[in-house]
Amino acid sequence: MELSTINENINMHLRDYLNILRRRKWVAASFFFITVTTVALASFIQKPVYRAAATVIIDIESPSVLSVKDVVKLGETEYYLYRDYIETQKEIIRSRRVAHAVMKNLRLADEEEYRKKKDPIEILLKKLKVDLVGDARIIKIHAESRDPKLASRIANEFAKIYVNSNIDLKIDVSNEAQDWLRKEVERQKKKVSEAEAGLQKYKEENNIFSIENQQEIINDALIRLNASYLDAQKRRIQSEATYRNLLGQEGDMTTENLPAPLVSNENLERLKEEYLKQTSLLVEYKKIYKHKHPKMIRLLENISHLESLVNREIKTEYNNALTGIRTEYENSLEEENELKTALDDRKRQALEFERKIIDYNALEREIETNSRILQIALNRLKETSVASNIQTNNVRIQDIAEVPRKPVRPKKGLNIALSIILGLGGGIGLAFFKEHMDVTLKDPREIAALLQSPILGSVPKIKPDGKNVRNAEEIDRIVERDSHSLASEAYRTIRTNLLFSINHSGGAKSIVITSSVPKEGKTLTAVNLATMIANSGEKVLLVDADMRKPRMHTVFNVENKTGLSQFLLGRNDFDSICRTSKVNNLYFVTAGKITDKPAELISSENMKLFLKIASSKFSKVIFDTPPVALVTDAQILSSICTGAVLVADGSRITKPLLNNAKELLQKVNTNIVGVIVNNISLTKDCYSYPQYYYGKYYSHEK
Repeated sequence: MELSTINENINMHLRDYLNILRRRKWVAASFFFITVTTVALASFIQKPVYRAAATVIIDIESPSVLSVKDVVKLGETEYYLYRDYIETQKEIIRSRRVAHAVMKNLRLADEEEYRKKKDPIEILLKKLKVDLVGDARIIKIHAESRDPKLASRIANEFAKIYVNSNIDLKIDVSNEAQDWLRKEVERQKKKVSEAEAGLQKYKEENNIFSIENQQEIINDALIRLNASYLDAQKRRIQSEATYRNLLGQEGDMTTENLPAPLVSNENLERLKEEYLKQTSLLVEYKKIYKHKHPKMIRLLENISHLESLVNREIKTEYNNALTGIRTEYENSLEEENELKTALDDRKRQALEFERKIIDYNALEREIETNSRILQIALNRLKETSVASNIQTNNVRIQDIAEVPRKPVRPKKGLNIALSIILGLGGGIGLAFFKEHMDVTLKDPREIAALLQSPILGSVPKIKPDGKNVRNAEEIDRIVERDSHSLASEAYRTIRTNLLFSINHSGGAKSIVITSSVPKEGKTLTAVNLATMIANSGEKVLLVDADMRKPRMHTVFNVENKTGLSQFLLGRNDFDSICRTSKVNNLYFVTAGKITDKPAELISSENMKLFLKIASSKFSKVIFDTPPVALVTDAQILSSICTGAVLVADGSRITKPLLNNAKELLQKVNTNIVGVIVNNISLTKDCYSYPQYYYGKYYSHEK
């Protein structure tokens, strides 16, 4: 079930698209015809253009000219690393300089294509195309011209000038490099000479004859002075210690603790020995004699005398020793100070010499650097001189351009084929675009969805057939004139749908026939619908309620002196304005004389009285009213009638107009019974196919 529904929807969409193309076939056909015709004419009128191509091979090489290897050997590196180089060569070929040389050599300024141009070089470059062949190092130079021979000459000349200019450029660059290197050699020679003179002047000013020998002498003298200074410092420390030690023992010296300088005194030694002997003898005497024994007394006096002699000798020797040691200490201190001063002076001389060495080395390095640069420049000059004599070209012509046999433009067959495709696609697209921009409603289902009211039926376009309907005036009574026509069958369908739509309550029903704008077929619909209902046996009253532009009297070919307006003004009664027609059960009331206040008359009590009387005498009362969007007559009348039928012209009705009509009727609470779509084309609108087939079937049976 679901699958069949999907297939049905797809078929409906395809049918919609086909209907759009059917309706807009002249738009699509016109676009197709104009496009194909224009392209075809342009292709045949356009002058043929020929293209010739010359092939050039470009080997990659290093751009440096300062090395024989760089200048002579061609690059063998992968192409993708040198894409910029290839692109540069392409731009050189397309340059104005090369184009100017080509134009001059071939005298292109005299050719018709370039003679009257403001910038002939620019025109020439526009006809030139330079392409890289794949990933190879091959470039194709394409040239276009109306003359095939001239196209080949231009392509070959571009290739020739490019190849020659490439080798000329290499030679020029090499010569420029040689000139620059010669100047650089002379400049470096001058710098070397200036540096050597500066070093010699420095040596003379600072009395430097040999850096290594002078530095060695200064270092040896510094070492010797430092050793002498250390020895003097050691002697000074020893003498100072001895002096201070002797000075500290001045009051404590005895014969037992004599300082070392006094022990070596012979006289003192002799007195000391004698003193020791007497003291030993005293020990023996004490064992024998008493204290006051004469020998004891004499011995004691002798010992006392020796002791005084020893002390006096010790004091004398101490003073002499102290004086000598102090003198030695002072001498060693003076020697130490002198050596320290000499050592400091020697250190200053060494540091000053070190500074001279630094400046000296800087001058020597400057000479060495300038000499090295001079040597490099000389080597490069020799290499460049050799390279300029063996200069090679990395560009060569592979194939010369031949005279083309066929033009590249215009491609007539391709252009026409493309124009056919473009015409078809553009025509279909334009058709759908116009359909999208067209706000008219051509599908009755769209109208029904917009108004939310049923479609009572659709009426095809009606044209005089010369038989039953001889002229345009008789079209308004098509049902009466030709009951077997397709339009009559359409009104039968509308009658059936209308009768089922309204409520069969037994009382008369009043129906207002109106439209959005004029000329949508209100009167046509009202007359024929009323005729069809009367044919079914119901008593019908057709009222012309358009008191501004009445037409009912012309349809029935009667005078319009009395009618609805006279009744509403109270001048005539109902029976006097109600007229019979040639159709059984069909009566009509004309609009009457035109009045300047139709809306006020329709809204009057007499209108309600008219409707009451008509409803009591007829089963159906049909009012033909003015367009609802222009005047309020239809609104007022539909508010007191049973319902309203909206007539829409299927060829020009738009959503805004239909919406406006719907809103106006809904404001007065009108019951919109349904919609009748007029003026449907059998060839454009698929929704009239059933009626079309019915008409053929009906005619066949007849």
